Amino acid sequence: MAEDTNSSVRITNAQVYEKLLEVSNVQIEMVAELRGLKYLPSKVAEMDNRLSKVELIAKLVYGVYGAVLGAVAVAMVRLING
Repeated sequence: MAEDTNSSVRITNAQVYEKLLEVSNVQIEMVAELRGLKYLPSKVAEMDNRLSKVELIAKLVYGVYGAVLGAVAVAMVRLING
């Protein structure tokens, strides 16, 4: 039993304290990341809303573009036919 208490590895209080500080810093970073993730669903919903607005505007622009091209084609046909 006396041999079990004699070990060649020594851990000082300073080493333990250093590791505790390291773990604490990692925990602080993890909490900060988790807090940022809390707002992720609302940000995704907001981005989806913006994307749908952009898609609607694109559809309107292409609709107007098509109507203008159609009107130009009709006007050219009328000019050609006299």
